[in-house]
Amino acid sequence: MTTNGKVRMCRRYFAGLLLAALLICAGTETVAADTVTMTVKPAGSVKRTASADKAPTLNVTRSTTDDNGSVVGISVSSTDKSSDTEKKEKVNINTENISGSVAGIPYNKLAMANVEEAVNVRADASESSTLLGKLYSGCGGEILDQKGSWTKIKTGNLTGWVRNDYLLFGEKAKKLADASVTKTATSIADTLRVRKEPSENATVYSLLARGDEIAAVEELGEWVSVEFADGTLAYVSSQYVTISDELGKGETLEEISARELAEKKEKEAADKEAAQTDPKAESAGTQTPVPTNNGAIAGDVNDVQLLAALIQCEAGYECYEGQVSVGTVVMNRLRSGRYGNSIYSVIYAKSQFGPAGSGMVAQVYAQGPKASCVQAAQEAMSGVSYVGNATKFRNIRSGYTGIVIGNHVFW
Repeated sequence: MTTNGKVRMCRRYFAGLLLAALLICAGTETVAADTVTMTVKPAGSVKRTASADKAPTLNVTRSTTDDNGSVVGISVSSTDKSSDTEKKEKVNINTENISGSVAGIPYNKLAMANVEEAVNVRADASESSTLLGKLYSGCGGEILDQKGSWTKIKTGNLTGWVRNDYLLFGEKAKKLADASVTKTATSIADTLRVRKEPSENATVYSLLARGDEIAAVEELGEWVSVEFADGTLAYVSSQYVTISDELGKGETLEEISARELAEKKEKEAADKEAAQTDPKAESAGTQTPVPTNNGAIAGDVNDVQLLAALIQCEAGYECYEGQVSVGTVVMNRLRSGRYGNSIYSVIYAKSQFGPAGSGMVAQVYAQGPKASCVQAAQEAMSGVSYVGNATKFRNIRSGYTGIVIGNHVFW
């Protein structure tokens, strides 16, 4: 055998050994294509876990062949699959050029809960991590950090990690926040007149002392439209108030426990008072609200579906009476004439219903609301009311007083 023949045989021999070793590691028997990706699996009996998917990847490329097509050269490169995957999953959520802020949070650092009720906030970026608290629908927080598919936020006294699947960022978060934010006008005058119209000659409804607060609806240059707890609109001079934004916040587990305990005590006191007033009343437990009729309002199937979509977004997980009551609030607003002259205009009135402004109502409308919400909408439109003439509602965490049904207070 010639020297060149010996060299070729040696090359084939060592190339074969290298290829065989690689195939054994990969658990693959043949290499048919020019470029093959193989995952190196640990030898021996290994229990497969999530980390096993993070094994390095070997990219094997045939680079040289002899006259007979035999492999005489192999090029091998390695890629860390775990870091590559993590880079693909990580989305930069702070790059959108959005100026301005809401409730002290810059829009480009804002994250809003994209859920119907609440999402868990955890100590680390893992679903098995310790639960710290909850972030509720329509609430938001400031972005502190990001890790893979998780975002760390600060919301009220709660700081922790939330899965990105349950959050909105950028323009979508801004839109929801603008629809959900509540504005408060605080008097900076010793005596501030609250007027019926935006005029110094208008009737005076009430007086506010320095430091008194009232819900602000809209800034109108020299005047600010405000709203009393009963839904009555009025006006105050803008030079004598400061306007502040407030965005719903999450709660720590300790805050949730304290709130639920306080609510329980309040309910027990209310039940006791009711029992003393009416001996036939139940002394404990939830009492079914008694409905009244405020008069039917006509509407077509689209009105029913739209109202049902709002009810699902605002009270989809509430008791049936609570769902009807949300619909009743819309009907009462329509009757008042101060929020619009149709179900559509009331629901989409500026800064009134967060899910309407964020697009959630439209999404539920397109998909079709669930049956209980459709029935609740029909009852509300027929005039059924468990909350009298209430035109407002909030989560019971808000501190407002009124008629409590489920997790909402109506007034």
